[in-house]
Amino acid sequence: MLIPFVKLSFQTIVVAVIATLLSVTAFLYFYHNGMTNFYGDGLAHVNIARKVVDHPESSLWQRYVQIGSPWLPLQTVLMLPLVANDWLWRTGIAGSLVSMLCFVITALAVFKLAQNLYSTETDEYRNLLPVVAFGIFALSPSNLFMQSTPMTELIFMAALSLAVWTLQNWATNQSFQRLVVAAITMTIATMSRYEAWSVAAIACALVFVLSQGNFKDKAKNLLIFSAIVVVCPLYWLWHNWVIYGDALWFLTGPHSARGIYLQNRANLGWANIFVGHALLDLLLMTLTVAACVGLLMIPLATLGFFRILKTHGKATLQYTPTLLLAVPFFFHCFSLYRGEIQIFPLSAFGLLNVRYGLPHLMAIALFVPAVIPMLRRFGKVPALVFICLLVAAQYLYLISDGTSQLAIYQEGYRNGVNSRVARQWAKTAQYLREQPPPTKILMQTGSLGPVVSQGGLRFARIIHEGTAAWHRISEKIPADIFTIIIERDDGLEQKIKANAALQQDVMENFEMQFSFDKVQIFRRRR
Repeated sequence: MLIPFVKLSFQTIVVAVIATLLSVTAFLYFYHNGMTNFYGDGLAHVNIARKVVDHPESSLWQRYVQIGSPWLPLQTVLMLPLVANDWLWRTGIAGSLVSMLCFVITALAVFKLAQNLYSTETDEYRNLLPVVAFGIFALSPSNLFMQSTPMTELIFMAALSLAVWTLQNWATNQSFQRLVVAAITMTIATMSRYEAWSVAAIACALVFVLSQGNFKDKAKNLLIFSAIVVVCPLYWLWHNWVIYGDALWFLTGPHSARGIYLQNRANLGWANIFVGHALLDLLLMTLTVAACVGLLMIPLATLGFFRILKTHGKATLQYTPTLLLAVPFFFHCFSLYRGEIQIFPLSAFGLLNVRYGLPHLMAIALFVPAVIPMLRRFGKVPALVFICLLVAAQYLYLISDGTSQLAIYQEGYRNGVNSRVARQWAKTAQYLREQPPPTKILMQTGSLGPVVSQGGLRFARIIHEGTAAWHRISEKIPADIFTIIIERDDGLEQKIKANAALQQDVMENFEMQFSFDKVQIFRRRR
């Protein structure tokens, strides 16, 4: 067994069962209301995995390069067995199932971390506080919604919480086996989201500091841990270098956060006011967390955090692996400071990347229960009821206008359903369902990915930018291509405009059959 120190106690089993029931119930609710598969990024995630298994060419390398950049590959790999099913792919359920599994894993990890964090409490609180932590995490409306979607938030949360949990287990009861397991889970976490890279770097330093023994023993543990942790980041640098000729393509390429910002400076210019202003960035991230989990939860978690520091005193060092869950918050603040990411969490003016606040729910869920013992003068039950009522009131307030008014939902809805480009995709997909192309299609599937899944198309019948055939097209469209789909200024239009012979071939042998906004569909003349 990979993690022999996992104890499947009755309490742990109950937590897993409750988390599973909550996950399935929430998914069924959101899926029934058509709320699970409209995030543009979510559609892209399942499409990337589908391209790997549904490629028009048999080359394993061509299938592999569909993973692309800059999104890290853990979610893609986990979805591969599921996206082969046409229905699971087109509905996005392939990604939702992965997110749901990760929700259960994270809920268990939060519960186990809380058990360790509160293990020194008196008997009346030792078993109670982990249950409260689990409830705060598992009942969050924003969390229940996001775990129903094919987005990466829950995958990151599961990978990170599992890595932190295994590292905390090593810190509490050190052994070579536990150290290796912690290193393996940490390097896997680095393949979920880039926030985990900063956590992994600090974790290496913690291993040295927390290791028992002399300097030689500490250095040995550091070498073992860091040698394993660095494997996946080095692989990703190789991946980008061998495919794009630049190991940092995920950071500097046109599809990176920086590249997207440079392409949309006209719309994102307001973000410059946050660059280089640490206090503004701290405030912005705090508001983003509040938009996801509720403003009231932040002061409660802060109060609980300081109570934990006071309670543990010098022994707090032993629990520093658990405190790694707070690192992504400061990573996001630093990224805002550098201008690497853009966030706007105010619903009245617009929502952008508000979902970045959700992973911080893990730390909040861990720290809030520590407030309960602070109110022991009023009795355990009144203190418990009071904190639970505060949390319930906050969660009910978040959904007081309906679950569709959650900020984390509205972000995806406004950009994935109610935007101009989303209406363009929907109209094009409707035409393709009504007039299905009889043979192969030529199109760039990056931005038009939703048209593929929603329009009844298959990547296996599309010559797209991820195929070798795309790059072999020079002066003439291959005879087996019957349909060309172009979005204004996309890579295909640029390819045609840059080649006079190719442009002439399209003009002579194809005629436009559909045009809506920026999308045009051409069919070969008979």
